[in-house]
Amino acid sequence: MKPNHPLRTVSFTFTDAERRAFQPREKVTVSQWAVRHRQVEAGPMPGQWSNEMTPYLVAPMDAFNRPGVQKIILCFAPQTGKTQVAFNCLLYAIDQDPGPAMYVMPDEKTAKRISRRRMRPMFRATPRIAGLLGPRADDVTTLAVTFQNGMDLMLTWATSAAELASESVRYVFFDEIDKYPRFTGQEADPLSLGEVRTMTYPHTRKLLYLSTPTVEGGNIARALEAEADEIWRYQARCPFCGHLQVMEFDQIHWPERIRDPRAMVRRKYAKYSCVKCGFDWDDHLRNKAVRAGSWQRWTGPPWDRRAQPADEGPRRPLAIAFHLPSWYSPFVGLSDVAAAFLRGLQDPSKMMTFVTQHKAEPWKEVIESKAESEILAHRCDLPPGIVPADALALTAGIDVQKAGFWFVVRAWDRDLTSWLVQYGYLSAWADVETLLFATRYPVQDNLRRPLGIWRAGMDTGGGVTDDGNWTRTEEIYHWLRANGRGIVFGTKGASRPQLRRIQPRVIDRMARGNRPIPGGIELRMLDTYQFKGLLHWRLGRKKGDSQRFFLHAETGMDYARQILAEELRRDRRGRLEWKQIRRDNHLLDCEIIAAACADSEWYPSLTLLAREMRKRDQQARRRPPAPATAPESVSAGNRLNFERPGWLNR
Repeated sequence: MKPNHPLRTVSFTFTDAERRAFQPREKVTVSQWAVRHRQVEAGPMPGQWSNEMTPYLVAPMDAFNRPGVQKIILCFAPQTGKTQVAFNCLLYAIDQDPGPAMYVMPDEKTAKRISRRRMRPMFRATPRIAGLLGPRADDVTTLAVTFQNGMDLMLTWATSAAELASESVRYVFFDEIDKYPRFTGQEADPLSLGEVRTMTYPHTRKLLYLSTPTVEGGNIARALEAEADEIWRYQARCPFCGHLQVMEFDQIHWPERIRDPRAMVRRKYAKYSCVKCGFDWDDHLRNKAVRAGSWQRWTGPPWDRRAQPADEGPRRPLAIAFHLPSWYSPFVGLSDVAAAFLRGLQDPSKMMTFVTQHKAEPWKEVIESKAESEILAHRCDLPPGIVPADALALTAGIDVQKAGFWFVVRAWDRDLTSWLVQYGYLSAWADVETLLFATRYPVQDNLRRPLGIWRAGMDTGGGVTDDGNWTRTEEIYHWLRANGRGIVFGTKGASRPQLRRIQPRVIDRMARGNRPIPGGIELRMLDTYQFKGLLHWRLGRKKGDSQRFFLHAETGMDYARQILAEELRRDRRGRLEWKQIRRDNHLLDCEIIAAACADSEWYPSLTLLAREMRKRDQQARRRPPAPATAPESVSAGNRLNFERPGWLNR
């Protein structure tokens, strides 16, 4: 019997993306997926992804697949591959487990740059992902990507509350979280806003937190200390004895005579010593040791000295963290690490770079609060007005007041060790000119000719003069143009932090009345926050260190009180600032200006002067000796006139 309605054959045509959506997932981890499918489009190792060069990235990537783990925290140094972990987890989610995702950068400019230069080229370079990109023009934009399998990716930034609160997402990638602001507009902090977006996925959400640490109390440090159920540190296996060990900076060593960071990098002096057998590793053996290594669970972050290796952790951790310093990376030489440390010994701001960028630990800013007795403990045996025998040059700092001038004269050695030679108060411009251009200070034991001021800085701030015709600033500009002589320079404290401690700036108009200054005048803008920290750092230097800070034998309590007129404190938002606690801080300002005059960022620097003098001394030794002559006596006119009216000297 024939059916009333014959069967009809219906054919369906599926797109490649639809067919892949119906296929079962591959049973692979993120690290295995990356080896099979990831194409690296740029960087030091373009081509097919490999785990062999950076084996320490395998465990952080595979943590993305661990059941129950919702938060993965990476506290890594730069150049170690932490961003590649986020990228591989994102690519894996797009291909194997699609869902709405959000990638959060510190600011809008960075988000757009990462999208254009890294993410979109990465999607197109990986065939597995390129086939999922939508065909329409608006499917792939700078801040949003739509995939054919239902995956949506949004690129946002931490300073926009509207972007962070826009939609619910399953995956959130927080990149460089220590650069996020504390608050987003009038709302909560950006991390909290992003985390709230995942509440509709209570069991399947994944959040990655990536950053190099900055300061104590930063987001990544708080995440390790307060959020992580497990903290893992990497162990390298010694190629000689097979001992597994967490690599510590104290095991990196070099010849004691090497103090020049440039020589360290050029000659590659640094080696790593195995803690068990004592054999030294160069960069090649370090890479071999890292490739044979593994991760180890710890009880706390590495900057907590009480932390110890842990045999077991929670049965089902929700948040796990990984910490990695720079010296594990094959792209960072051991000598690069040592050179960064040597630079830090010469400059506290560079020591912060070493701690955060190489040790991957937060910088702990010391809150400066000292007693006057601690300052006066730096007095030496030299009387005022005498230059130490080791001194190379003299600098002066002058703080201009409405009716006078505070000043400091400081002597400097080649390694920036310094001695206070004179300080006091001057009443007239004539006294300033005598100090800067006519005064010669005798050198200890008359070993050399008396020294005059090599460079001086004069603060250009000030109010209206007594006659009201012009401001003190205009008066200083006029004097500098007429009398600077290439020795005295105008300085001004910067109103905001600077990348460099000293920044030249040309002023071509008066602040009042906008009157032009013919030819202009060049000022040095000083980052006083950095210089005050540098001064207190030098006060903490010990015997044998460079950049020690000395006072002359008769330095009084008045000097100490003015040096301690400001303290480093935290404001209500947790930011560090120098707070003035006494009215008179003039000598502190003078010391800052005198230090700036000798700083390596002021060209020509004192270091360059030392190099030229060394060359001159070497040439003098090669010349035949001159006939002996009687030593030149120091006349009374060349000495500082302590009895002259208008000087209040110590």
